[in-house]
This record gives sequence, C-alpha cells and structure tokens, in this order.
Amino acid sequence: MKTLGVVAMGYWLLTGCGGPDFDGNRAKWRTDRPEEYVISICGTGFASGDCTVAAVSGDTVVRSGSGAPDRGWTFAEMPEQADPVEALFDRAELESDDCELTHIEFDERYGYVTDYAMRCGQEGSGEEVTCFQPDTSDVTRCTE
Repeated sequence: MKTLGVVAMGYWLLTGCGGPDFDGNRAKWRTDRPEEYVISICGTGFASGDCTVAAVSGDTVVRSGSGAPDRGWTFAEMPEQADPVEALFDRAELESDDCELTHIEFDERYGYVTDYAMRCGQEGSGEEVTCFQPDTSDVTRCTE
C-alpha cells in the first residue's frame, strides 16, 4: 500500500457526533485539489479485491485501469469517466433504506474521502484510497 501522506483526519463513529462534514470536505477538495493527480481506490468488506486506478489532469481522466497490484492492471486511454474523487464522495454519501454509513475518514490536506464503510443488512462494504499521488498524471505511481 502506498503512503497517503498526512491522512485520516475527520473520523466519525457516526452515532451521536452530528455526522460527517461532506459539504465542508467536498468544498476543500474543489478549492485545494491538485491540477494533476493519480488515485487508487479499492473495495472493502464484501467488495474487497476490486481496485481502480485513475490519472487525472485538469478535469479529465487521462488514463484509468482496474485490477490490483498482485493481479496486474488493465488500462484505458482517455476513458469516459467522472472525476474519481467526486464519484467517491457520491458513493460515500449514498445511503438508502437498506444501507447506512458506519465509518468515514477524510484527507486532512485535500479533503477527499480516504475510507468509508457501509452496512447493508448483514453485509458490510466500502472503499479505501490505497494510493494518492498529487502533481503527477503518471498512473504507474499507484500501480506498483
């Protein structure tokens, strides 16, 4: 797992703490995000083992892939894909009658979601950022 730098800032056990500050952290991301970055996100819980990696330049995903460091990666040039951090915020905020958010952490520097977990009935799943490299669009920085 790659080092995320200074991470894990806003951790909430979501009972009795007023909930996570999605709006504040999303605003921080939109204000402070690097012009280029590479991010790897892996599923946790019953979704574990599924990983994606994306290189972003400006507002465009310039390269993305799926797989895992131990299984190899499959890449696409200029994929039709939303900003991976914005999509991660959306997935972490998505609760339903069947699923509730039980854990979330945000990056202190940039505000992006670094880790979240949901409980859906008897099952649990979530996602974690396993690598974030600012100021580069070299996707290999998060695939080794």
